[in-house]
Amino acid sequence: MKKRISSIVMLVVLIIGIALTAYGVTGRNIYDNAAAMMGSNKKDAMGFIQDPSTLTAVGNVNDIGADKVKSFLKGLGLDAAKVDAAVDARANYESAVAGAKDRDTMLAYAHGVDETITEETYADLVKDAARFEQMKKDYALEKVGVDEAAFAELEANTALIELYREGVPGILNNSHMTNAVPVMFVGIILIVAAGAYFLILSMSLKPRARTRAANPKVERITTFLLNYALFIILGLILIIVSIIRPNFLSMSNILNILQNASTKGILALGCAGLIVLAGTDLSIGRVLGLSAAVTASLVQSASYASRMFPTIVQPMSGIMLFIPLFASMAVAVLFSMINGFGVAKLHLHAFIVTLGTQLIAYGANCLYIESQPSGTAQALSTFDQGFLNVAAGAFNIGSVRIPVVVIYFAILAIIVWVIWNKTTLGKNMFAVGGNTEAAAVSGVNVAKTIMLVYLMAGLLYGISSFLEAARITSVGANTGLNYETDAISAVVVGGVSFSGGVGTIQGVVIGAIILQAIVYALQFLGVNPYIQYIIRGLIIILAVSIDVRKYIVKK
Repeated sequence: MKKRISSIVMLVVLIIGIALTAYGVTGRNIYDNAAAMMGSNKKDAMGFIQDPSTLTAVGNVNDIGADKVKSFLKGLGLDAAKVDAAVDARANYESAVAGAKDRDTMLAYAHGVDETITEETYADLVKDAARFEQMKKDYALEKVGVDEAAFAELEANTALIELYREGVPGILNNSHMTNAVPVMFVGIILIVAAGAYFLILSMSLKPRARTRAANPKVERITTFLLNYALFIILGLILIIVSIIRPNFLSMSNILNILQNASTKGILALGCAGLIVLAGTDLSIGRVLGLSAAVTASLVQSASYASRMFPTIVQPMSGIMLFIPLFASMAVAVLFSMINGFGVAKLHLHAFIVTLGTQLIAYGANCLYIESQPSGTAQALSTFDQGFLNVAAGAFNIGSVRIPVVVIYFAILAIIVWVIWNKTTLGKNMFAVGGNTEAAAVSGVNVAKTIMLVYLMAGLLYGISSFLEAARITSVGANTGLNYETDAISAVVVGGVSFSGGVGTIQGVVIGAIILQAIVYALQFLGVNPYIQYIIRGLIIILAVSIDVRKYIVKK
């Protein structure tokens, strides 16, 4: 009985919270609408409301809509007749001015005034600036139907601005607007409180027992949807974007997606093995930043006066490029070995040890970049063209230009697939990830397997860092920021289980490409970058949730 009463009370709280939040949102919209009417941004609008004498211009009537402007001004308590007269006059003026800017309209008017002005001679009229401007003004005067003094008043928008100045201070007396923000947050607090109550309450509900055998066909469909739910959802998003913007799937965009997915896809190939071991790696991004900085310092143009190493007077090209490549790999392997040793021998959780090495790598990268002879922490740039051609070049197949980094990604994916599926290391990796104790009992050297998987990850990180330096052409202290989230996202989207012992390389490759396609699609649609972070975070949560659900179903 108490639980039922509590539930009813919290349901009422939830409803009140939703109502207050809605009230707050509509109250905020009053201010946003006022800013739009004044043709101002939200930051400056309050200044105009508090001191209307500073208001010297307002929004275009025809852009906003004459009826909306009238409704807004009348809502401020202004005289309806004055509002209608001022808004209609300004709307006519704006329409006349817009007509004077239209070529076909002005050609027809000019021909009516002077029959010698035709399609062929119109260009000469436009070149005669003084005559053309006067003709545009005559057209506008004729359309508005006022004398020059009244036209000048309309041009300055005097009448409408005076109405705004008279009315906008009254907005401060609108309690709906002034109380909107506190009320909205009270509503949010109530919604969160009620939501938390019902979420906790749901944990005490016992699942209903299955009363009859499941239909095998339904079971197969359910399993298929569960296994491929994320691919289906992301695929539908891409289809919708393609419908909204048909040119999204142009060949150039597809190649851009593959190019951007390649370096992060290589990171994902390394990270995937660690997640198969039921671990993770939070240091990926910062390790890439340090490795890329080492690469960048070795491949700067020999003619660049502010290069990191002035004593390098010959460009790194040809076989010499193996030096920065192996240096990048060495740095990444060093950190991966620290991570591997911490997990395999010290039995630290991968989350903790990689969090530590993430900070170490970031600090080391900042120190390395600050150690430039110039004494500044400027980004390392101006790379030798030979390096850029090898690491970020492209080749033609017919009329299609294929980035070489896509080929590198494909080759590395094949190599890692062979290691995972055709070698003892791959079999041992899945065994350790599936059940560490059982693997040890069956004779698998668990510590060695873990170290080898971390070694492979380090090698791949190093290669990716080498290629990424060429792709972005400038390496600074923030290079690699949040790359670990992209790599881990690609892995989990690709079906590698955080529970360990499950995953495929083809899934990781597809996951990296689909995730990059989603990011590219959001950018293509002009979605706010901060909203993109939210969407990517939701994708990670959804991917892991589906993975956990599959694990529960299997159990």
